[in-house]
Amino acid sequence: MQVRQRFQQPFQPRVIVAESFVRDGMEVLRGGGVEIVDAVGRPRAALLELLESADALIVRSETRVDEELLAAGPRLAVVGRAGVGVDAIDLAAATRRGIVVLNTPGGNTLAATEQTFALMLNLMRHTTTAHQRLQRGEWSRRDLVGTELAGKTLGIVGIGRVGSNVASRARAFGMRVLAYDPFVSQARAEALGAKLVDLETLLRSADIVTLHAPRTAQTQDMIGVRELALMRRGTRLVNCARGGLVVEEALLDALDSGHLAGAAIDVVREEPPPAGGAARRLQAHPKTVATPHLGGSTHEALARIATELAKDVLAVLDGRPPMAAVNAPIVPDEAARPFVDLASILGGLYPQFVERATLPSFSLTLEGELARYEPEPFVAAFLVGLLQHVTDRRVTTVNARAIAAELGIAVEVLVAKCERGFASSLAMRGGDLSLAGTVVHGEQPRLVEIAGYDVDVEPRGALLATRHHDVPGIVGKVGTVLGAAGINISHMQVARNGEGHAIMVMGVGAVPDAGVLDQLRGLEGLEAVRCIVIDR
Repeated sequence: MQVRQRFQQPFQPRVIVAESFVRDGMEVLRGGGVEIVDAVGRPRAALLELLESADALIVRSETRVDEELLAAGPRLAVVGRAGVGVDAIDLAAATRRGIVVLNTPGGNTLAATEQTFALMLNLMRHTTTAHQRLQRGEWSRRDLVGTELAGKTLGIVGIGRVGSNVASRARAFGMRVLAYDPFVSQARAEALGAKLVDLETLLRSADIVTLHAPRTAQTQDMIGVRELALMRRGTRLVNCARGGLVVEEALLDALDSGHLAGAAIDVVREEPPPAGGAARRLQAHPKTVATPHLGGSTHEALARIATELAKDVLAVLDGRPPMAAVNAPIVPDEAARPFVDLASILGGLYPQFVERATLPSFSLTLEGELARYEPEPFVAAFLVGLLQHVTDRRVTTVNARAIAAELGIAVEVLVAKCERGFASSLAMRGGDLSLAGTVVHGEQPRLVEIAGYDVDVEPRGALLATRHHDVPGIVGKVGTVLGAAGINISHMQVARNGEGHAIMVMGVGAVPDAGVLDQLRGLEGLEAVRCIVIDR
């Protein structure tokens, strides 16, 4: 049986912070009891050395997390990217090693949305040029007559988090909105006040095209010579998404020829861009408004990003599923998170309740409102909890399925009405053992069934579980043995089955040693005794 860390010698996970990380995130990490190693500005060789004893690594966009870096961290369980894109992280190598890769997809949504409009308005009203003239002492409005957003057609490429926020705000400016996104339904687009069209129609029809797509193999160079030629003369292009979506040389040509009236760019293919390259010439072009990747750079966004990432890093280090893993099942929402944690608890309970050489097939039943969720996050969490007790390999939500397959462990997912008196509950069965739980007050897991007995047990710390004859005196006998061993009892519950048998679950202040457990097993009337350890 694996004894969790609170009952072992103290172990303090080590988190390497390789790039700037705001105070809010640092405070969350410190509150989680980890050791923080500040490696900001350290050379790569020093970072490689530090990773030898690291459990987590936090980066932004400059650190190249490749095979070499990942291999340098034998204990590394999680890499957290304080931002959205994970272009600089070798996801395949991390997945092979069972390392969870995190990002913060929602933290900078508002900041990136507002940056899009800041650049768009600047581009339309020549704000930067006007400001520069005034700073030079020139009072000149020559060539500074602007163009209004109202009545114009905005073409949004990608209506995910940022794109959908841009769409709703564009309507407030009185703009007509077209959208292209192959993964979004017409109903979703219409709910945002946008008309869903194909990319060619969007490019031919828009007065302003703004990009909000991820950088993938499919979107790389998606706006090139052909696409720019499809745009009407005088169209403007905005890119606050990812570098590499636009062929920079082609955009330069379109600006030089006058085909495009202007471009606003916050990102380029290589950051910082090399001197003399297309990206640098694009940033310096007189028809361009450019910023150095400031889309998520607001105090509020940086605080949200750091806080969300720090919480997810702590979740992974604690063996719990994170909210925003790139290479693992994602917890669907905050309401589901405690039930995903409960799945991990149920998985960890099973091998502590039974003794068997091989594991059976399992079923996991999502009851009540849980039935509306995709099951994979619950299954992955269940397997993480289970496998931590049956293998010495490091198990995370990234590799839990693969390790289970190697061991021949199958999990069937079922859905059912909840007939336990709760809106939602989660149940598992493996062989002859069934366990079930729910969540109360939105965050507190409770066990409500053990082997067919109705219980109400908080799954925390060390628990002593017995199966015994339903006769007087059992509780007193167990309490006497524990008292003699100096072990406190914090809470206790007895459940009967009406057929002469009962179970007892009690919280204890310390894990009984083998001698104490042998004394308990020798008590008349006790059929089985198990010590269960749950650390949350």
